[in-house]
Amino acid sequence: MTTRPLVTTRQAASCYFRTTVEHPYRKALVQICEPCNESCKHCFVSATKRGEYMPLTAVRERLVPQLAEARVNRVTLTGGEPFMHGDLVEAAAAFHEAGMGVGVCTNATMVTDEQIADLAALGAHMNASLDGFSADSHGVFRGRPEGFAETVETIRRFARAGILQGLLCTPNNLAEDQEYAELCAFAKEQGAKYVLMNPLGEMGRGAARGARKLRRPDEHMRHIQQLTMPFADEDLELVHIRFPNDSKPLAGCEAGTIIYVFTKGEVTVCPYLVFAARTRASRHPDTDFIVGNVWTDDDIAARLDGYRFHERWTVGDNPTCSGCSLSEGCGKGCPAAVVASGQRIGAVDSELCPTVPAQSRVLPVVGVS
Repeated sequence: MTTRPLVTTRQAASCYFRTTVEHPYRKALVQICEPCNESCKHCFVSATKRGEYMPLTAVRERLVPQLAEARVNRVTLTGGEPFMHGDLVEAAAAFHEAGMGVGVCTNATMVTDEQIADLAALGAHMNASLDGFSADSHGVFRGRPEGFAETVETIRRFARAGILQGLLCTPNNLAEDQEYAELCAFAKEQGAKYVLMNPLGEMGRGAARGARKLRRPDEHMRHIQQLTMPFADEDLELVHIRFPNDSKPLAGCEAGTIIYVFTKGEVTVCPYLVFAARTRASRHPDTDFIVGNVWTDDDIAARLDGYRFHERWTVGDNPTCSGCSLSEGCGKGCPAAVVASGQRIGAVDSELCPTVPAQSRVLPVVGVS
């Protein structure tokens, strides 16, 4: 199943995602459960140990058929922590049997050898979160210092099984800069295809006052980028999402192509637009971006086709963008970042735009996986 890269050398990586799919297909992130065994400082969904789980019967009988009708050919199972779902493997198998590529986005804890073997048999791939390279950084950032060793060992187990795809990292002030070089060296050693780094964002739990103190300022983000880029080669892709940008035009928006299904059934044209709309600063209600509910509506495919995000909203509809010399080659950035900053869609993605005064990451700003 062909993917299309979102990160290029010509544009600044402004979308929170690394890849998308070719038209007319879609990629779906499915929040298979709400609970999580960790309490990460940056969690976009503010997951706790409580919450709902998608019933396996409903996944098989309603979710899979509707996503297939909506031309979804790639699915990533997420949460919460998806390995808290007792039927995770069976749900992955249901998507696989429908002809969809399947991935899992996980904190790499609570995983049994049997689950790894079963997921490998399905051809699934794992994306594991690693936010530093010590218990005092990754472990504390995620609320479980003891979880660091388990995460590292589980990543090794994924690698031995041939299902490790990428490591997802949110740089933060708990880690020493050199840890990110160690993290990249570990990724190469384990055969990961990429390391995706993304600043701590102003959405979900990341909007809390305490979380803001953990954001890396721009000069530190630049240093981390310099430390990690030497590890990039034909075997390991280094993806720096929404890092400081001095001169490049911005990438565009994939809303409507990369969709999200919440545990309770809401289907949105982009997860981050909903996360951003649920912040205090937002001037958009989350219903602006939700097309329906997969558990109660039978026409999700038609609703997605009829939404047409880029006809409904004009990204970059402002005097700065229209008068900019970079405009022709610019995708105008991420509308979710605009919404989280308290602006209406159409305003400048000012965190990343090189033609407006730079915002400091010491202040509340937006930044995922």
